[in-house]
Amino acid sequence: MNPPRKVPDKPPAMLDEQIALLRRRGMIIVDEERTKHSLRHLNYYRLRGYWMGFETPGDGSGGHSFRPGTTFEAVIQLYEFDRRLRLEINDAIELFEVSLRTSWAYFLGCKYGQVAHRNAALFNAKHPDLLQGMEKLYNKRKEVFLRHYLKRDEEPPIWVLCEALSLGELSKWLRSLKNHRDRQAIARIYKMHETPFVSCVGHLAYLRNVCAHHARLWNRSLVVATPKLPKKPRELVEQLQDDPQRSLRLYNSLTLMAWFIRVIDPNSTWPKRMHRLIAERSDLQEEMGFPQNWENFELWR
Repeated sequence: MNPPRKVPDKPPAMLDEQIALLRRRGMIIVDEERTKHSLRHLNYYRLRGYWMGFETPGDGSGGHSFRPGTTFEAVIQLYEFDRRLRLEINDAIELFEVSLRTSWAYFLGCKYGQVAHRNAALFNAKHPDLLQGMEKLYNKRKEVFLRHYLKRDEEPPIWVLCEALSLGELSKWLRSLKNHRDRQAIARIYKMHETPFVSCVGHLAYLRNVCAHHARLWNRSLVVATPKLPKKPRELVEQLQDDPQRSLRLYNSLTLMAWFIRVIDPNSTWPKRMHRLIAERSDLQEEMGFPQNWENFELWR
């Protein structure tokens, strides 16, 4: 057990004190009751991640002031934009996750049999860990489709197992496939080479976790699980940004999602909805990595 950490000399601040502090730092607060309501339900430190962009450079003492004209309402509008962005991303990743589950299970099941996931010859040295995780999943998940097999002491077929896997778990199973041709057969469904495809799956799993934990996303630097950008097909590559200043921002992630959705459901309204949402905040597009004239790219038209 780790020794107890030192308790900081920072007592909690009441809501009125939080408002007074924001005002001292120069934030304009018109409606105190509404502001107090937001602070009560959204948490001062959660909102702090959104008002940091409104601060002026400090002197190192931690007492950053806000730029003249900064309003609490502007912070809430930015928070609401980020929340809507996460909801749209969750919608896209759900569509992709369900499709990938199906593609993975269908290919392996048809080629190697209904319990292909038990075949150690198909996977690398991580296979025992994957099986151990699968057994833990069987013990804690209570879905009827799993109990149907487990109550009879039967191994759930791979097309049943896949429905219980998270995108993160699915990413590990995909990455662990030993044979390049097996990974490529799955990636080909999404018109990509297997190496960047496997990387993109891991990246979307990371984004899925960010959204699931309701973390700030719009200006996040995506240095964790950064996707390896594909070199083809050309119509996708031309719409991605390989500039280091932009490649770690959200634009590439959204473009990859739009590509996958066009493959999975060409009639989906998701690209149009995302286009409308991003267009609402032209002031944020550069920090999100969007290039000039992005609206003219084919995936977003």
